[in-house]
Amino acid sequence: MQALTTLLLAVHLLAMNIASTAPLAGAWLRRRSLRLPNDEGERRERLERGARRALAASIGALAIGAIVGGAMLLAPSAGMRAALARFPENTYWFAGAEILVSLGSLGAAWKLTRWPKTTWFLALFATSNLVYHFPPLMGVIGELAADADWTDVEVIDRDALLKLWGRPEILSLWAHFALASVAVGCTAVIALAGMRAVDTAEASSTAADEDLTTRRLAAWALGATALQIPVGIWLLLASDEAAQQSMMGENWLATVGLAGGVWVALGVMQSLAALAWGGSDRRQTYRTCVLLALTVLLMSMTLRTSRRAGVELVAPNAPALNE
Repeated sequence: MQALTTLLLAVHLLAMNIASTAPLAGAWLRRRSLRLPNDEGERRERLERGARRALAASIGALAIGAIVGGAMLLAPSAGMRAALARFPENTYWFAGAEILVSLGSLGAAWKLTRWPKTTWFLALFATSNLVYHFPPLMGVIGELAADADWTDVEVIDRDALLKLWGRPEILSLWAHFALASVAVGCTAVIALAGMRAVDTAEASSTAADEDLTTRRLAAWALGATALQIPVGIWLLLASDEAAQQSMMGENWLATVGLAGGVWVALGVMQSLAALAWGGSDRRQTYRTCVLLALTVLLMSMTLRTSRRAGVELVAPNAPALNE
């Protein structure tokens, strides 16, 4: 059960990462395509095709993320049921409405091919909606599912929820998700758009445009991944003592997940740097995608295992809440 829930969490996070930032990358590609002169038809077509693929992938990723996230919330878990029962019913109606609104915004952005400003607005609205509402909410639910005593508030209404969002363990997790979304979303768009970096001064205008676009997206992804280092330290320090100890050697799964995630993330940075500096083919892009997915899987294992270890350390004879 633990392995399955960890895999589902990784799939959910990857899907929501793409849904959160790929729309902005798609809007940027569309804006670049419409700024080209009319005689650059091939370049415009490639950029527009990349924009449409990015926006379509965002719609699909959001649908997958919502379905997998819902399945995790409805899983047969006593801890999860107890956590969900502490929220008013309108919380879930509101969350469902937010997902539908985001899906509608992304669908409209995908259809409106000739209005880049409208695409920007719709993409920014969907991104801000997803990044603002769902990561802290899911963070609070996850903490409560692992430890019912994480907060003494019995009914978590909107005011109580906003206060809980300000706790360091939620804020650091929130920042971690936002940066991961930039890295995963930009890399996914490079792969979806079929672009590559080139290493030749004699490249055609189309290849040179692909090169510039790829390098910029890779640079954004690289910057976000590099910022994960201080944010990761913040996240570790914001965790409770039991979770810290589990990641520092007391629980081998949490330790292996953390060490492996950091090690693989270094490979992600190396691959992104190669893309940002040019001279790499599409295999480098696919390698980066695989390494990013592996990093998310290992960090998901670390998060779930460290939370479980903290509860078991406090009450070693009690059944695990999320079983």
